[in-house]
Amino acid sequence: MGQSAFIFTILFMLLGPLKVIGPFAVATHGADVAYKRRTAALAALYASAICAFLALSGEALIAKYRISPAALNIGAGLVLLIAALRNMFLRPDATASEAGPQRKPAQVALSPLAAPVIVPPAGVAAILIVSSKAAGMPGIAPIVAMGIAVMMVLDFLVMFFNDALVRQTWLMLILQLLGSALVFLQAALAIDSILEGLRLLPMSGH
Repeated sequence: MGQSAFIFTILFMLLGPLKVIGPFAVATHGADVAYKRRTAALAALYASAICAFLALSGEALIAKYRISPAALNIGAGLVLLIAALRNMFLRPDATASEAGPQRKPAQVALSPLAAPVIVPPAGVAAILIVSSKAAGMPGIAPIVAMGIAVMMVLDFLVMFFNDALVRQTWLMLILQLLGSALVFLQAALAIDSILEGLRLLPMSGH
């Protein structure tokens, strides 16, 4: 898989829209259309700010704490693997169940929607992975920025049109099957990241 395809794949799996549809519907259940659309816009804005901060500061944080490429690959791989296994074998948590129209749109948009729904811990790991790759490979940074921007737009769209989406039973079934396939792919990429980290371990001096 080429670097561009890898970046878009991992960002789609961990920051993309499939995991947002259900939690947004729960978080805004019973609210009017204006509330939902304002919440959608704010959630996308907050999540974009979080992603931008991580992408811009990720390299500096890695350098500050002297995290080797081996440790970064292994750590990120473990986070991705745990998240994938959790999605495979545990029931989805009710992160968004505590939210509701009695809270202001800005509150619901920030938590639980922006984090941890749109930008989960595994999503943070994904941004750090692709940012570290961008630092050492000319031309990758614009692809990372474009990938994150595309994911944020897709997230906004599925939230903005959430009511129409959840009414399409056949579409939700297809998206559920696609999500299951992506979880398996996430687990495979996680193992690949761990193996890459182990391969780099002798060169890191650890």
